[in-house]
Amino acid sequence: MDLSIIVPVHNEAAGLKKSIAQFIETLPNALAAIIKEIILVENGSTDGTMDACNRLNANFPKLIRVCTISRGSYGEAIKKGMLEALGTHVVILECDFLDSRFLSASVPIFLEHQAEFVIGSKRHPQSIDLRPFKRRVLTMLYNLIFLRFLIGYPGSDTHGLKCIEATLAKKLCEMAITTDEVFQTEIVLLAWKLGSRIEEVPVQILEKRCPSVSVTRRLPKVLHTVRDLRHSLARLPKVPANGPSTQPGQQREF
Repeated sequence: MDLSIIVPVHNEAAGLKKSIAQFIETLPNALAAIIKEIILVENGSTDGTMDACNRLNANFPKLIRVCTISRGSYGEAIKKGMLEALGTHVVILECDFLDSRFLSASVPIFLEHQAEFVIGSKRHPQSIDLRPFKRRVLTMLYNLIFLRFLIGYPGSDTHGLKCIEATLAKKLCEMAITTDEVFQTEIVLLAWKLGSRIEEVPVQILEKRCPSVSVTRRLPKVLHTVRDLRHSLARLPKVPANGPSTQPGQQREF
């Protein structure tokens, strides 16, 4: 088993070098041994992010790869990284949430063949979510009302950290029809509809900076998101009542 870690980066020049270097240097030995590559996907930055990526590549030439796309798109950056990945498993991390504990929880699940897709769920019973109240409420409403009620997805979260078998990840990229931020939700729902085993693990999240889009600006986008997702899922058969579901996992250590 070897991991390809994908980190989308957009206008991250100020803290990118420090955060990535610290992540690499503090990895537990067992994890460091199975990380094949860290792919930094620069997308549409207008500051010195690309220069910071290249400096990291120079400092860690055997570990860090740099890709770039011209448009600032979180979803397209993830997709680019997934398609470029060389490892047996693809990991999606955030520039400000480089969580080795998520990796430690995910690896045993794959080694024990318990799932093909692992999600770091902010709404897992064991998760610690220290984001502002409005952000937590929006996450809850989006998942309960729009994903569970309107689409029928049984999981608790689709955003955030993910680890996926590479073969499945590339298949999901080929099937996906959305872009930008909704892409990460679409690949979870597509995996669910395909009958893939999905397991959720807890995370500890502290919002280190204000989001670029406010809660009030996000709300109008949600309806368009659900429309796009339903259009994507309409191509696949309905999941039977006793069909595949997501399973909450325990925090594990590797």
